Amino acid sequence: MSTSTDHGRPDAGSDAEFAAPSATAPSHAERCRTLAQQARSATLCTLARDPAGYPYGSLVTVAVDAEGRPLLLLSALAEHTGNLKERPEASLLVAEPSEGRADPLALGRATLIGPCRPLDGAEAAAARTRFLAAHPRASYYVGFTDFAFYRLDPVSIRYVGGFGRMSWVDASDYAAAEPDPLTADAARILEHMNTDHADAVLAYAKSLAGIKDATGATMIAVDRYGFELDVITPAGPKAARLAFSAPVSTSDEVRKAMVALVREARGRTA
Repeated sequence: MSTSTDHGRPDAGSDAEFAAPSATAPSHAERCRTLAQQARSATLCTLARDPAGYPYGSLVTVAVDAEGRPLLLLSALAEHTGNLKERPEASLLVAEPSEGRADPLALGRATLIGPCRPLDGAEAAAARTRFLAAHPRASYYVGFTDFAFYRLDPVSIRYVGGFGRMSWVDASDYAAAEPDPLTADAARILEHMNTDHADAVLAYAKSLAGIKDATGATMIAVDRYGFELDVITPAGPKAARLAFSAPVSTSDEVRKAMVALVREARGRTA
């Protein structure tokens, strides 16, 4: 079970305003799985040997297995690998891509905490397949004798979804959750809606989100359950979430759901 702490968002009021009670949204476990699934690089933190005990952060490339466990291809020459050989306790920070978002602290991120140990045999072979699918160029050095596959087994996950949205996520909830099926298409969907259908996005804000004084709106996130808006008003920025009538799984289903909502929005103002 996830536990959450919410506080006011400086740009949009409270988290309750951000996600109205009627707006279905991904669970924090689902959001963490999605972040891990789309990550290609991450910050690995290990416990330093010298100076002993201090957190040591380094940039690594990452893939995940079917349970969302991070897979790393590490060189024996790297400082973090030496740290892990002495103490396996580690954490891995994965973050939402920052394209089109001005404030990095408004982005989603997850810190996966747990032991990180080398794999061998069948587990290493499976990790190799997964990792190369995410990082084809790693085929150049994947066979070097000083490289080995490691896996971080999460015991807990800290999720921060921007201002006022955060929780600790149980490892079992994380493993059972599914990454969002729109991950690969989300950026294209957002660009299309904001560039080609800005009038529809504003109509969503005014008619469906109830922000009557909206002067502008940008769609900043989309997932299987709905989408989120950053809305400009004379009183300052606000945020809103709107739900689809049913979960979607493809870009074509998103298009149909968006069209239906446009009709609803325009019908309310007719």
